[in-house]
Amino acid sequence: MKDIKIKYSVIALSYLFLIFLIIISYVSIIPEEDVPILENAAKLIKEEKNNFSNNKNTVYEILEKKEKSIEDIIEKELGNKQEANLEIKKSNSNKVVNTKKKFRIQVASFKEKKKSLEVSKKLEKEFSSEQLIKFEVKQIVLKNNDIFFRVVNDETLTLEDAKTLCKKILDKKYQCLIVMDT
Repeated sequence: MKDIKIKYSVIALSYLFLIFLIIISYVSIIPEEDVPILENAAKLIKEEKNNFSNNKNTVYEILEKKEKSIEDIIEKELGNKQEANLEIKKSNSNKVVNTKKKFRIQVASFKEKKKSLEVSKKLEKEFSSEQLIKFEVKQIVLKNNDIFFRVVNDETLTLEDAKTLCKKILDKKYQCLIVMDT
């Protein structure tokens, strides 16, 4: 009989303890209406206006997202070169400058001449059906005296012809780059 009374009393105490915990958690989660709420009246972050100017070739010009395609950039540079060439023509009427055909297609560039020759032979075999495309290897010396052997087409092209030729090369899953001939 004593055991049953102890069991019932333990069960009753555990239920009372559970009810007590539920009440405490309810009170801690849901605050009373008259509890003061602390808010910060002053701004934590101060906004500074940018006083720097947007000059050409600054970081701000680079960071701005300008929608320019590579064709627009090439045409702009070509226009600048043509304007410079027109000024040269005016001052030196004896010299004739050809501004039409100034572009080549570059397919690869290696430090080893052997690799460049292998790639040019492979590409000539690949494009042998089209008699328009023939490749040659040009040696280029950079400013830091590094030597590269570039695989380029053998004739200079107009910008439009270079674009169409580059598209044909890209369709065959090769890399293609339009470069201005030097």
